[in-house]
Amino acid sequence: MWNTPFVYLSAVLIVLAAYYRWSRRKMLACVANMNGPPALPLIGHGYILLKYTSAEVIFENMDKLSSTYPSPLCIHFGPLVHVVVYTPEELQIVFNSPHCLDKSIQYHFLHVSKGIFASPTHIWKGQRKLLNVSFGPANLNSFVSIFNEKSALFTELMQKHVGKGERNFNHEIALCMLDTIYSTAFGVNFDMQRTPDGEYYLGLQEEFLDLITKRIFSITMYPEFIYRMTKAYKRETKILQEARLLSTKVMDARKADSITASSRDTQSDSGLNGKKPQIFLDKLLELAKENDQFLKEDIPEHLDTIIFAGNDTTATTMSNILLMLAIHPDIQERVYQEVMEACPEENQFVSIEDVAKLSYTEMVCKEAMRLYPVGAAIGRVATSDIKLDDRNTIPANAVIVCGIYQVHMDPKQWGPNTDKFNPDRFLPENVARRHPYAFLPFSGGPRNCLGIRYAWLSMKIMIVHLLRKYRLTTSLTMDDVVIKFTVLLKVANGCQIALEKR
Repeated sequence: MWNTPFVYLSAVLIVLAAYYRWSRRKMLACVANMNGPPALPLIGHGYILLKYTSAEVIFENMDKLSSTYPSPLCIHFGPLVHVVVYTPEELQIVFNSPHCLDKSIQYHFLHVSKGIFASPTHIWKGQRKLLNVSFGPANLNSFVSIFNEKSALFTELMQKHVGKGERNFNHEIALCMLDTIYSTAFGVNFDMQRTPDGEYYLGLQEEFLDLITKRIFSITMYPEFIYRMTKAYKRETKILQEARLLSTKVMDARKADSITASSRDTQSDSGLNGKKPQIFLDKLLELAKENDQFLKEDIPEHLDTIIFAGNDTTATTMSNILLMLAIHPDIQERVYQEVMEACPEENQFVSIEDVAKLSYTEMVCKEAMRLYPVGAAIGRVATSDIKLDDRNTIPANAVIVCGIYQVHMDPKQWGPNTDKFNPDRFLPENVARRHPYAFLPFSGGPRNCLGIRYAWLSMKIMIVHLLRKYRLTTSLTMDDVVIKFTVLLKVANGCQIALEKR
């Protein structure tokens, strides 16, 4: 005899499945011919996520999926249709389409939806125009002294580790970048490399990103009303409250004009004809008074956005670059020789002009970012149908996943042995032969990274200071490097290196 509750439940599921297919018939017709593994009713490909037990496994299985099926790949996570694209031609179409500027639902989990990183298109457009000046090339000149000061301090603090064997320097690198962000973007000197605030904030940030990663890959946690009933939500809320206390401290310090000594020094010789540097936080406070798009109560989200998008991404990239230099001593020596030609004195100030001479160093940085792009996958939402080619159209309301890691490892663009570290891939003649959207470490199109120039300048200056004093070594080889996904793509081994005095 049939179990009556089971019959009712089955009937409800059948009705829901039928309604789902009928209500989304246009979207499903659009993606019917796209590549992808078999899907189940209602949950779609949600069963795939059951295999994801760690950050390393997440990356490994998603990479296998994209290696098995050509782009575009269609994945159904419950009612959410995801179209994954990873050819340079498709990425160029998506990144430059005015209908693909909105960020996907996963970005809302970061709780920075009012900041420039994840805000809706209609808000982002105004924000980008108004905030460009804070990270423009002219204003960056005023930050060079701070980049030098914080990198010199980092190099000095590394002295205690010389000759003491390998260790993971991720934490120290992140503290240096955090210290730099607070001094340049916020105009306050909290000395994050030597005070408890830096350690405290990094701990909060790491725990928060772990929670968000777990939510992204747990489709049942997407509905907010369900997520709010979990322990993860309670802990996440506590972390955000504690992080916002630091944002409040920044704003209070800025109001009291507790600006860094470096900022004062650079105002007179910054190359801005005596004009005061456009501190990001000052600009936000100014805009909150003058522009309806900027509310004072939203400023902490803007600060969190810059810390997440500017600190963790740059620190992770810097860690990867230093690890690659340690694994490849011949390449490290070439970088060192270039550094010594540009600014040879051990404590010499690194100028904009010096940085411009570091062409091979830039090639090395780019190759590290090709192998390990921190933004390995970028999510957008199609607000209208997007035609990729004569066969494939991304339907309106679909989530688009832009596979940056996949295009960075495409043999058609990069030749054989794409997993090998080879800075010569970025020789001018090789760059000219590649598709312009084959290398996207800072995203692409109009909604690319706001802080591209800031990141380049700060990282190169840090490399100069470090290599002038230390030789980097490691027992790791390229075969030992393991990648994991925690919102950002990271090397699971960390920056496992040893320091030798030159």
